[in-house]
Amino acid sequence: MGKSTPQAKPTKTLEKNSVIRRGEVAEFFRKRTQLVGFSMEMHKFTQYCAEFSDNALDAIETHYWKRTPKSKRQYAVPVVLPEPPEAVTYSEVPQSLKTTQRHNSTNLISDRIRLLVNPIRSIINIEPVLLMIMQELEKPEILPSDVAGRNLHMFSFEAIDTGIGMTIRDLQEYGLYLASSKSIKLRQTRGSQGFGASSAFSDAQNTTGRPIVVASRHSAERQGYASIFFTTSKNKKDYLLKETETPISFSHGTYIQLSFLNLPYRRGYADEYVRQTSYLNAHVNIIFIDPYGDVYIYPRRVHEFVREPGYAMPHPSSTSIGDFQDLIRNSTHTSLTDFLSRSYCRLSRRKAQQILTKAAKRIQSDPITSRLSPKQLSQAQIKALYASFISEKYYAPPTETVVPVGEEVIQRTLQEIFDAEFVEAVSRPPTSSKGLAFAVEVAAVYDSNLSNQSGVGVLYRFVNRTPKLRDNSDCAIWKAASSVNWRNYRMDVASNGLPTGSVRLFANVVGPFVHLIFKAQSKQALAEDDILLRELKLGFEEVGRKLRRHIVRVIARREQERRADVLLRYSRMVAQSIVNIQRTDSKMPRKQLEALPDQLEQVISRVVGIESPLPTKMQESEEVVVE
Repeated sequence: MGKSTPQAKPTKTLEKNSVIRRGEVAEFFRKRTQLVGFSMEMHKFTQYCAEFSDNALDAIETHYWKRTPKSKRQYAVPVVLPEPPEAVTYSEVPQSLKTTQRHNSTNLISDRIRLLVNPIRSIINIEPVLLMIMQELEKPEILPSDVAGRNLHMFSFEAIDTGIGMTIRDLQEYGLYLASSKSIKLRQTRGSQGFGASSAFSDAQNTTGRPIVVASRHSAERQGYASIFFTTSKNKKDYLLKETETPISFSHGTYIQLSFLNLPYRRGYADEYVRQTSYLNAHVNIIFIDPYGDVYIYPRRVHEFVREPGYAMPHPSSTSIGDFQDLIRNSTHTSLTDFLSRSYCRLSRRKAQQILTKAAKRIQSDPITSRLSPKQLSQAQIKALYASFISEKYYAPPTETVVPVGEEVIQRTLQEIFDAEFVEAVSRPPTSSKGLAFAVEVAAVYDSNLSNQSGVGVLYRFVNRTPKLRDNSDCAIWKAASSVNWRNYRMDVASNGLPTGSVRLFANVVGPFVHLIFKAQSKQALAEDDILLRELKLGFEEVGRKLRRHIVRVIARREQERRADVLLRYSRMVAQSIVNIQRTDSKMPRKQLEALPDQLEQVISRVVGIESPLPTKMQESEEVVVE
């Protein structure tokens, strides 16, 4: 087994001449917040809502899974009507806080939270609630030189959720780069990278120079804590108010307040994102108040909470040689058998023993045994073990890590929203790629009141219940939808490959798999994985077949009505001609002659299956006595 040789210490001359230094991840992203979506444009409003709604919805679900008994996860649908609260800022908080100043700051935060939750105090402690508020503030006198000439406005962003809340230890880590509760184990969540809130805080500080305010109360604790701080390029916090016990007007949850610069607010971005978020998160009450004071309320539409997904253990088929080596170096297991069987799913102790036996045959000069500790392996032994490891066949990863929204919930929700003549949803069976499970859900809404001639705005993309509004054509969902031949389903097609007209398409990809194939930190587009594209296309085609049957029935119905309209248009003329002819026959009563036009219309209506547009006189004609 090879031994590592001690490295020579660098001399002072070498240290003086070296030019490479190690940077901090916070230092990199603080200057490049546009990589996460915080550039000066309309989508910046959306990005703030996206980052904090993702965190809030994950926290709300965690609370109900961990702290709420299953018997109490059913509720009546509430009606919520909050009033737009007034803005408040924390720019005047002194840099050095004494006891009295700290007390005043915590009171200011408590009063602000009380003002926000007052309109919804009847449900704040019993319902899952997410409240987000954007308000325009007075523009600061000092602006950065690179944006001084632009028409920028300053806004405040506040968010309150009734999630599980944060302990004082969580509060200390919150907002630092790569500090995430989901960064180690993959799970079906909305966020897992640890860049979102941190980049939002960086953008807020970079553009306004104002601090961040966070207050939270964990559901297992009797008190809450608040802090006011700046984040630094060293990935640390510079406190104006360190974590201090603070009265909070709800039993559990988190409050966030910050300020940022951007272009003047326009509708159709942040409000559209919140609206689409409510589509597949019907188990949460969502309220959004925009800078104009408009209140958007999306009450919870279902009575049962979503099922909790499991954590995804590494699967052999998703393990590269680098991952394998890293897992061996950090392993705490005392034997290779334990290391293989407990570090991976779908790998039993019997399978582990077979792998070790094959690996021992590959490198007989340095034998591998089951009792050998992972940290005792040489580089040659690791390569032999990995070669045997990937040569085996394994069962697909477990699917309990995937929790779809469900066909019934999607159909009922979209029907309530669009009130359309046709709503259909399809949930594909869970499958896997790169060693992680996922599932695809596709839905279609069709109504004559919907119109679109360009193919833009037809497709709604979701990933783990989260809407994606940017990078449309660069996403696997878009490419799968545009690859379908929609003309086969009786629909017109635009130049981008998507259908036009009275249809709207929805696609949701769920599972821990999606965290591996996002194309950027902004998480707006999925990479083109072959299995994912196949599942998406099959889902679109299945819902397309159901839509085609409906369209065929609609076309047949319209043709039937057209022919009936032609017949009814000339029926009275024909009936009147018959009356004129029959008047020469003295045996037919006059009343019976007068009833002929209406009787003819009734016959035509029954044949074509529609109601007669004219009133009937059948009852009068029944009283006629034939002579």
